[in-house]
Amino acid sequence: MAGPDETEIDVFTLTDEDGNEADYGFLLLVELEEGRFAVLAPLDQLEGDDDGSDDPDGPGLDLYAFAYVEEDDGVRLDEVESDDLLDRIFEVAEKALFEGGDEE
Repeated sequence: MAGPDETEIDVFTLTDEDGNEADYGFLLLVELEEGRFAVLAPLDQLEGDDDGSDDPDGPGLDLYAFAYVEEDDGVRLDEVESDDLLDRIFEVAEKALFEGGDEE
């Protein structure tokens, strides 16, 4: 449960091609002409467990984008295969997250 100064983060557990599971926090939903896309970051980065000490640019977030598909029994995240589409998703997400801009 989040404290008074904390925001509750929706967590998705994703499994990679090797069967390894990792938790990711939901940051925002980007809506484009091609559909809706979830932008996630590793939960340890969001919770401050990763101080960015290995990154020469300092702390940051590794962002991941997935097609966001609502189904009767929940949400499904699908891989985005187009590099051009991923670039557009990340451009909108970074503007919204780091520059305080709108999602579109």
